[in-house]
Amino acid sequence: MNKMTKGALATGLGVALLIGGGGSLAVWNTSAQANAGTIVAGDMGLKAEAGVWTNSAGTEVTGKIKDGFYKIVPGDSLTFTQPVKVTLRGDLLKATLSVTDTALTGDTTFNKKNYTVGPVAITDSTKKSVTGQELTEDGNYTASVTFAFLKSTTNLDDTNSTYDFSKVAYKLDQVASSSD
Repeated sequence: MNKMTKGALATGLGVALLIGGGGSLAVWNTSAQANAGTIVAGDMGLKAEAGVWTNSAGTEVTGKIKDGFYKIVPGDSLTFTQPVKVTLRGDLLKATLSVTDTALTGDTTFNKKNYTVGPVAITDSTKKSVTGQELTEDGNYTASVTFAFLKSTTNLDDTNSTYDFSKVAYKLDQVASSSD
């Protein structure tokens, strides 16, 4: 190989390295910080205060029920009312408040055909009913639920029956936003 061919090959190889290997034939680029901020997750909470039982005559019977001495009869109903503090911290956060164990699945000898459980009634601090049981802000609410022992109970059904109400509780569930 002559000197001229060797020189041309060396020059071609050098140009190829400059073009493909990141030499001095670069394009411009730059960057900037986005400054997008920080996302912080919200919070949700429920704190139940001491509740009160009343019968259909409006008499407070909490102590008798807790001690197991209240004697319910067909046509009577018991309403449990409990102050609850709801914490809803988050944009677009909505929640529903419900009662657990509405089927009265606890330790019971009552026949299921002889009682009903109403939906949870919720009022705000101004005693205004909260429509649809959907809450949109934190605050103090009153939740109540009524357990009715039906007047249609016949033939001495459910005499001396018992029910352990200790499993009844309230639950706060987030309502999924429309973008989910």
